[in-house]
Amino acid sequence: MRLKTSSGVAAVIAAAALLATAACVSEEPASSSSDSALSGTGTGADCTIDETVKLGAVFSLTEAAAFAGGYQQEGLKMAIDELNAAGGIKYELILEDDKTSVDDSVAAFEKLIERDKVSAIVGPTLSGMAFTTYTDAQYAGVPALGVSTTAEGIPEIGDYIFRASLPEEVALAASIPAAKETLGLEKVAVLYDSADEFTASAFNTISDVLKEQDIEIVVEESFETADTEFSAQLTKVADADVDAVILSALPGATVPLVKQARDQGITAPIVGGNAFNSPVLVGLLEGASEGLIVGGAWSAAAETTGNAEFIANYNELYGRAPDQFAAQAYTAGYLLDQAVRADCDANREAIKDNLGQILEYDSILGPISIDEGGEVTQEPFVQIIRDGEFTIL
Repeated sequence: MRLKTSSGVAAVIAAAALLATAACVSEEPASSSSDSALSGTGTGADCTIDETVKLGAVFSLTEAAAFAGGYQQEGLKMAIDELNAAGGIKYELILEDDKTSVDDSVAAFEKLIERDKVSAIVGPTLSGMAFTTYTDAQYAGVPALGVSTTAEGIPEIGDYIFRASLPEEVALAASIPAAKETLGLEKVAVLYDSADEFTASAFNTISDVLKEQDIEIVVEESFETADTEFSAQLTKVADADVDAVILSALPGATVPLVKQARDQGITAPIVGGNAFNSPVLVGLLEGASEGLIVGGAWSAAAETTGNAEFIANYNELYGRAPDQFAAQAYTAGYLLDQAVRADCDANREAIKDNLGQILEYDSILGPISIDEGGEVTQEPFVQIIRDGEFTIL
């Protein structure tokens, strides 16, 4: 790993939820005392720390977002087990389920910060939770690393907030032009969930990218996260005879919406972003998934460093194929280990400083960087589902 010597980030707070919590964010982080037991000897692969390093994780393991949280738990645990087997540093992973609830997510962060005294936290699963919980982590001076928090404005919450999850705006900015080049798009329908932070943020990106690509929006329809019936929106799509449907939705709404679209005779390709990148979604959609185009941070078909081994080991350990959520959480474990080993120091401040200086770490996601402003940089993958399998487009 190479470390940057300096980096500047011009922060623009784009999310309304972030503005609502600005008063809390503006407070200086609480000073965190350094524990000499968490500082070791040597650096990099030779780093040795005698004290067990506690890492927290908050994922949605039950309720609406469990489709992602379960994979995240497995991916992160697999990484921590591998790191412990490598020696030098012993990590203890303390896992909390936020039950896809803001209140439970806040309680989980408070427990990890105050009672468990963790050195860093991975999660939460949803951006909507992060806009609340990350203000607590920032104030407490605890590094938090998101692995699926892709909405606009996340890193701008503070200098202890990072993400190893490709922003949705980057995924869509790749998938829409790729779909245009492949399919010759001229007019499209846009359907989006207006009630969720992640999907509403993505809608803004979709609109911008379509304008840049000179693609006309002829139908624009919204719905809410818990909706299961979409006949009114889909009737307008069918009447418009569009070249493609651009969809911003969580998997819970994606499955019935896509199935109903196909049942209503809509054959136009459907284009989406990060939330679509899961074999679980393909399985639930069955034949309706054919031709779905997705942009995301990871591909099982990618020939990135260690990817084949990761997939094989994950299959052997859990009896199912990994998805993007698992891959990003797995990578997060190694990124935190890189931050600890840089100075052989697992104190919160040291992790914060070094996590924000990772440059082109060679991961299963490909080369990945995190700057001191907390933002991740990596190349997205655009895939199309053919015969029930993800194929790089």
